[in-house]
Amino acid sequence: MQHRLIPWLNGERQPEPWVVRGGLALLGGCGALLGSFQALKAAGYAHGLLRAVSASCPVISVGNLTVGGTGKTPMVMWLAQRCQASGARVAVVSRGYRQTSRAEVTVVADWTGVHLAPPVAADEAVLIARSVPGVAVVTGANRPALIRHAVEVLRCDIILMDDGFQRLDVQRDLNLVLLDARHPFGNGRLLPGGILRERPAALQRCDAMILTRADDPQAVQGACRLLTTLCPDKPVLTAIHKPTAWIPVHPPGAPLPLDGLSGAGFGFCGIAAPDRFRQTLARLPVRLVGWQAFADHHFFQEAELHQMVARAQALGAGFLLCTEKDAVKWRAGPCPLPLLALRVEMELTGHAGWLEQQIARACATGLGRGQVVSAVRP
Repeated sequence: MQHRLIPWLNGERQPEPWVVRGGLALLGGCGALLGSFQALKAAGYAHGLLRAVSASCPVISVGNLTVGGTGKTPMVMWLAQRCQASGARVAVVSRGYRQTSRAEVTVVADWTGVHLAPPVAADEAVLIARSVPGVAVVTGANRPALIRHAVEVLRCDIILMDDGFQRLDVQRDLNLVLLDARHPFGNGRLLPGGILRERPAALQRCDAMILTRADDPQAVQGACRLLTTLCPDKPVLTAIHKPTAWIPVHPPGAPLPLDGLSGAGFGFCGIAAPDRFRQTLARLPVRLVGWQAFADHHFFQEAELHQMVARAQALGAGFLLCTEKDAVKWRAGPCPLPLLALRVEMELTGHAGWLEQQIARACATGLGRGQVVSAVRP
């Protein structure tokens, strides 16, 4: 049922049954209340009635106006790699969604290596830690506590705050918002009747908007017109999700080129927009004979993984294909079929120079500042 609703919530197609239309309208009314609450909260911070934590090192926030599926994790990895290239010690702070750790600060990785795996640590946090060696990753619900640990204990030079647009209790030096170029506001309704977390007017808080999945020039043009109307003084960047290689997970091995697979494969994933991964596979030189989608952040049980392997074998598949986010949760043990994960990287295609300058400025500032955390007015 969840997957059937996604196209309507995303605005990818219009609901036809009157029951669905009426239900979404009712849920949209509930979302209007959420929007009013978020607007009041933002006004409280903007007018100094509420206080935010400010780190003595720069904080770059990567966030969404909508729920899931815009590519925050690849964007955080892109930023982390560029910050590291400047010599900065990078710490990523994240909510740690669906992790079993209940510690106020969970150190997934630090400068010495990766220390935790799912389900103790969140899947996206582990993916970032494994994909960008040397980056520190800390997770937990209390973002100010994570900031303090990153600054005072890990002695980082710059902080990347994953999914931070709605976290107004933390000051940020660069505020980036990612939007899907094809449907930047979904169906235009707020949760639970749509995918918006806040009203589009909230984009006034950001420093720049990044249109992801910007492969369709016509969609990009339409989205740019919409965003420049709302925020004429904000830069609009574009980016694509670019598949780069197959990563052997079981058995482990060296990355393979995209055209390096022969035979039939069975695909599966547990991400916010599973159909997008399936469409990506359809564009690659691989023959897909079967498919299974799970809920976002799904933690695979060993029994269901074995059932999926049996189904893949019955369909004649010679290997399994998944996302890297799914691969970090694989725990089926010995498997009769090879498992490969598709590596997808963020590639900026428009106004990348502007962002590179902002990163260089933030890193230079971070490398020259002291390490103090204080509560200040925003």
